[in-house]
Amino acid sequence: MKVLLLKCFIGITAFSLHGQVILTKAFNCPVLGDVNPKQLYDSNGVVPKSAGVNQLWDCSGFTLKTNSEVSNYIAASAAPNGSSYSGTSFVESFGQTYFYMKSSATKYEIVGIQNPNFKLNFSSNNATEFVWPVTMGYSGSDSFSGTANANNLNGSVSGNITTLANGSGTLMLPNGNVVTDVLLVKITLSATASFGFGLVKAYLTAVDYTYYDAANKFPVLTLSYIKATGAYSANSASIKINSSLVGINELNDSNSFYLFPNPAKEELRIELTNSNLEHCKVEIINVLGKVLYLEELGNAFEISGVISFSNFPSGIYNVRVTKGDKESSKKIIKE
Repeated sequence: MKVLLLKCFIGITAFSLHGQVILTKAFNCPVLGDVNPKQLYDSNGVVPKSAGVNQLWDCSGFTLKTNSEVSNYIAASAAPNGSSYSGTSFVESFGQTYFYMKSSATKYEIVGIQNPNFKLNFSSNNATEFVWPVTMGYSGSDSFSGTANANNLNGSVSGNITTLANGSGTLMLPNGNVVTDVLLVKITLSATASFGFGLVKAYLTAVDYTYYDAANKFPVLTLSYIKATGAYSANSASIKINSSLVGINELNDSNSFYLFPNPAKEELRIELTNSNLEHCKVEIINVLGKVLYLEELGNAFEISGVISFSNFPSGIYNVRVTKGDKESSKKIIKE
């Protein structure tokens, strides 16, 4: 009964207090050195992603998965084959996937996509994801083309990307988190890759539903769907929630760690609990994506240590801790 009353109350307030989220280059465009940690979730039912105004997207029943994902925004020179993707401003790197992006005063464009299975390079005709600003009712479509490589075959790729800001309302997340004044942006990328003089073809469709609020640079929630047919076959779906809202360290204790002081000058202290006795390591990475420091931490239950920070130039660094196959990152400022 309490849940029903809460949903009714939220629906009423969402209708009466609806604000407007505007995505801008100044606030929402990533820059070198940004880190976007996300916690992965699962769903047993239909995931709400309806369009229209005053929506109530009830995702409170999502169940927490043990793994997380961290996007690091690095220089093209720090990514595989970075020089091949001409015009790249920065690269979004997560796991073994790399999105080569171009940022200008008016546009946010995809230059290429690379993972262990394929490489798509749109350098000659980029895919425009956004034309700034983006607000409710935004609609954009752009064709792209370039080269493709998969299974050691070289070919060509062409397709279309469509961006629609077609939903607004309130988002209910697990653990009682409620986010109001949310903008839903749907991004659909459809591509056809041709190999062997057109005799071999692969078809890719990737759809992202991204939910933004005014307080966070990156989406609060991202629903990603990928389907490939033809020469390359894949079918996947994922649910990612911004860790700043769900508290990655509180929800996934096996992946938490603590850094202090911040800002740091001479020494940086690290503490972590390794509940599963997995092998751990710590890395310090600069804004260009280069690993400047690496230390193996072992597999003790409680790990603590001191890192000499005095020889590091002043600036912002990412500290990444790996426990087994899980990663977590934090920003640190060197005075």
